[in-house]
Amino acid sequence: MKTRPVPRSRRRLRKEAVQSKTRRRARSGRAHRVGSRAWLLRASLVAVITISAVGLLGTGGTIGVVDYFAGDLPSIDQLQSSKLEQTTRIVDRNGNLIAAVYHENRTVVPLSKISKNLQAATIDTEDRTFYSNSGVDYRRLLIAIVYDLTHPSSTLGGSTITQQVVKNDVLDTAEAQSRTVSRKFRELVLAEEMERRYTKQQILELYLNTINYGNGAWGVEAASETYFGVHASDLSWAQATFLAGLPQAPALYDPFGTAEQLQAVKQRWRQVLDGVVAVGDLSGREADGLYGSDLIEKMIAAHKAAPPSPSPVTAHFVDYVKQYVLQRYGPTALYEGGLTITTTLDLGTQALADKEVKAGVQRYRSRAVNTGAMLVMNPNDGEILAMVGSADYNNDAIRGQVNLTGVDPLGWRGVGSSFKVYTYGAALEAGLLTPASLLNDANSVIGGHTFSDWDAKHEGWIPLRTALAQSRNLPALWTYSAEGGARVADFMHRLGVTASLENVNGVSTTLGHDALSMAEHLAAYSAFDNGGYRVSPHSVLKVTDPAGNVLESFDPSAGRVQVISPDLAYLMTDLLRGPVKLYLGALGNRTVAGKSGTTEAYTGSIFIGYTPNLAVAASLMHIDAGPTCKSGYARLATNFPPSGWQCPTSVLFGEDVGIGVWKPFLDAYYSSHPWPAAWKAPFGIVTHQVCKYDGGLVGTGGYTEIFLKGVGEPNYQCGGNPYPGETPYVAPLPTALPSPSPSPSH
Repeated sequence: MKTRPVPRSRRRLRKEAVQSKTRRRARSGRAHRVGSRAWLLRASLVAVITISAVGLLGTGGTIGVVDYFAGDLPSIDQLQSSKLEQTTRIVDRNGNLIAAVYHENRTVVPLSKISKNLQAATIDTEDRTFYSNSGVDYRRLLIAIVYDLTHPSSTLGGSTITQQVVKNDVLDTAEAQSRTVSRKFRELVLAEEMERRYTKQQILELYLNTINYGNGAWGVEAASETYFGVHASDLSWAQATFLAGLPQAPALYDPFGTAEQLQAVKQRWRQVLDGVVAVGDLSGREADGLYGSDLIEKMIAAHKAAPPSPSPVTAHFVDYVKQYVLQRYGPTALYEGGLTITTTLDLGTQALADKEVKAGVQRYRSRAVNTGAMLVMNPNDGEILAMVGSADYNNDAIRGQVNLTGVDPLGWRGVGSSFKVYTYGAALEAGLLTPASLLNDANSVIGGHTFSDWDAKHEGWIPLRTALAQSRNLPALWTYSAEGGARVADFMHRLGVTASLENVNGVSTTLGHDALSMAEHLAAYSAFDNGGYRVSPHSVLKVTDPAGNVLESFDPSAGRVQVISPDLAYLMTDLLRGPVKLYLGALGNRTVAGKSGTTEAYTGSIFIGYTPNLAVAASLMHIDAGPTCKSGYARLATNFPPSGWQCPTSVLFGEDVGIGVWKPFLDAYYSSHPWPAAWKAPFGIVTHQVCKYDGGLVGTGGYTEIFLKGVGEPNYQCGGNPYPGETPYVAPLPTALPSPSPSPSH
C-alpha cells in the first residue's frame, strides 16, 4: 500500500487551532469579549458584505471574482468525507476492539447511518435555513453584523453549516483563523460555490464527520461512542440534542470536566432543547422530560467505570502491532488512515494469561518476584493468541513497559536449562546420541573447569531421556563439549532463534545464560510440536482500508519452512513429555510437552512447552527500574555484578513457574477448549528393546525406547558400549521354564 509522506497534517494543525479557538469564541448567540480592533473590522465588513451579496446574485462583473476565489476549491473527490483522517482500529481475531489509534478520533459514516434526530437537532441549532439558503444566510449575517456594531464588547455568530465546512475543510489553518475582510469575502464566495457543486446531503455529511465534539471525538460516530457507547445511527432525541450543542465550544462543554464545565454543558443542552422546541421538532413537555432525565448522570458513571485506554492488559501487544504497521505502511496510514487491523490475539486467552501471570507474581512475592511474562502461540503457524509483556505495563518501578516476551531485543533474557533442547536435538539429529545413550553425570571437571548441578549431586551415567527430564547439567555440558558449539548454534538458528551466542565454544552455553527472545524461543519449540516446520511469531491476520479493500492477509503457509525432520520433531516431543510427567502432576497424563529453565542466581525462571495446538512460555523474575538490585538477594550473584535488570530472587526454579503459572494457565484454557488428539508417530520412528546397562539392543529383559530410523538407532548389542569404568556386562541367564504339573486324576 502506498502512503503519502507524513508532514504535520493540515487537519492536525487545524485541530490544535480549533481547540484553542473554541475557548475564545462562540457561534449561534454566545457572546464573548473582543477588542476594539475587531469592532473596527466589523464596521469595515458592512460595505464588503453588501457588495458581495449583490455580486453573488449574478452580476456579470462578479463572475471573474468568483472564479478567482473559487478556482482552487477542492474537487468532490478531495472533499468527500471518506478522505478525512480516520481512526485506525485494532481488533482481536473475533472482531472485538482492542485499541483505537489516531491523531483525530474519527470514524466516517454516511449520512444514511446518522440518526435523523441528530441531523434535525444540528440543523435546528446551527443553521435553521440550511435547506433553503444558498450557503450564506444573508438575513442572519446582517443581523449578526448589526449586533456586532451595536455591541462593541461581544459578537453574534452568523455562519451557516456550509460556511463552517469552508472554514474547517477548505481554507488553510492560517487563513481560517485570520480576521480580515479578504478572508470573510473568500469564505462567502466559497460557501456559495460549494452549494453549486455539492448537494445539501453531501455538505451535511461532511460537516457531521468533521466537527469537533470534544474529549478527542471528531465527527458524530466517534462522539456517539465516546459519550454514549452507541453508534451515530442509534442516537435518541436526548442524546442527539446533547451532542448538537457541543461543537459550539467543545473545550468548555465537557461533562467529564470541572463543576463549571458540567454546569455549562447542562445550560447548553437546555438552549439546544429550547431551539428544537422553537422549530417544532419537539414539544415543550418532551423537551422538559429529556432535560429532566438521568442522561448526563449515566454518561458520567459509564465514563468513570470505563477501563483505562489503552488497556494495560493488551498494551504490550498493541505496541507490537503498531510497530509492525508503522514499519509496513508508515505513520500516516496508522494514525490517519482509518485502517482495520484484525490481529491474531484472542481477548479471552489474553485475559486468562494476564490473570495467571499476576497470580504467579503474587504467589511467589515472598521470594522477591515482582514481574513476569507469558506468550501463547498457535504452534502450527506462529499466530500470537496472548502476549503479557510484564505484570503491570504502567508500573515504572518494574520497567513495566519493557516487553519481556522478547519481540523487542530490550526484553531478551537468559532461558536457563530450556536451552538444552538445542544441545540434545543437534546431537540426536547427527546420530551422535540416542534417547537410550548413557550420559556422564559423574565427572564434574570439563576442560579444566569444575561444574556443579542444581542439587550438587551426581547420578553417575544416566540415559539421555532421564538427563533431559531431570534437567541434569553435567550430561548437557558433556554433550555440548563432545558435539561442538557450532553444531548447536546452527541447529538453534535453523529453528528461528536469531540471537548470537556470546561464546559458542564455551560448554556453559548449554546452561542458557545467553539472552534470547522468548518469542523466538517458543517458535523454535513449536517446530518440535508441528512436525519440524519453522514458524515466526505473527500478530496480524488482515489489514483493510476504510473502503473494505484488503491490504494484506496472513498466509499461514508462506513462512512455513521444514527445518528438521518430522521424525526428530516427534522424538523431541516424546522426550519433552518427561519433565511434565515428573513435575506437573496430572497434566503429565495429557498430550503436553515442556521444559523448565532457571538462570544463574535465580535472575529469571521459565517454563516453556506445548500441546498439539497451543505453545506457551511463561517466566517470573525480579526487575528494578534503576541500576541497583533491590530484591534483597543481590548477594546470590557471585559470578556477575547484580543490577536492576539482572536481580536475583530467592530460590525459584523453572519448575516453580511451571507449577505456579504455566500449569494453571493450561488447566484453565482447556477447561473451555477440547483437548487435542495426541501426536502421531511418523514412519521414521522405530521401537527397540534396549538394556539399562549401556542402551544396547537386547532381546528380552530390557525396556522399550523409540529411535530415529537409520540415523539414531543403537548399532550394538547390550554390553557392547560400556561407559568408562563400568563393570563388564554379564548377560542374564535364561530363565528356566517351570516343569509341567501332572494332570489331576479323576
